[in-house]
Amino acid sequence: MIDWDSGTYERTATQLAEAAGRAVEAADLLPGDRVLDVGCGTGNAALLAAMRGARATGLDPAERLLQVAAGRARNAGIDADWVAGDALALPFADGAFDAVVSVFAVIFAPRPADAVAELVRVTAPEGRIVLTSWRPDAGVAAGSAVLRDALAAARPADAAPPAAGPAPLDWGDPDRVRALFAAHGLEAEVEEHGLPFVADSPAAFADEWMDEHPMWLAARPVLGDDAYAALREPLVAALEGVNEDPPRFRATSRYLVVRATRD
Repeated sequence: MIDWDSGTYERTATQLAEAAGRAVEAADLLPGDRVLDVGCGTGNAALLAAMRGARATGLDPAERLLQVAAGRARNAGIDADWVAGDALALPFADGAFDAVVSVFAVIFAPRPADAVAELVRVTAPEGRIVLTSWRPDAGVAAGSAVLRDALAAARPADAAPPAAGPAPLDWGDPDRVRALFAAHGLEAEVEEHGLPFVADSPAAFADEWMDEHPMWLAARPVLGDDAYAALREPLVAALEGVNEDPPRFRATSRYLVVRATRD
């Protein structure tokens, strides 16, 4: 279980701002639209929606990140609501929002079909649902694979199998994500884009992930300190393999923007 309040997710959120902008643009917002940002983190999409004149609400299970988002809104003079909650049980009425967005967030829900059902439920007729999801085969995904392989190797042989349904990276398969919406009679449109991640070097990026990223920090108690520390070398090597700007670091990760409209 990932504790998104741990570490310093704010650093990653800054690099995701461009994708949040694409998601908000794809939602075709009008002034006064009611907009929900599911898994809002530090508020990237909710704040952009509010700046367009929408009535924005950000929802996230991480209380600390909601406080960061609220602080950003105050500093910018932006009016938005911030709610603690779970993507699998959204605390809102049916059809409460004209647009629902989720930027690399709902893809971590343990029951994808239930999560999409909730997105559809709280979206008004003719409302738009927009989410972003990572492609599994480009950019810093090479570094994520190091952690994924280590966790798979550490899993006891008699452990229960993972829950059915797409894992976070499987949401990057257009056919899989289309099927999740098709189950509700919705046709999902999918576009692919690139998002650059940058740092002073591959090693600096690796250190940031291992020291600050909630997803990596969640693995430390599972693997143990020694095994966790041993991942640094293969992680740096994986990042060097995708580096577009040595000796500094730049890697372009591919992602999907998925848009569906309720009837």
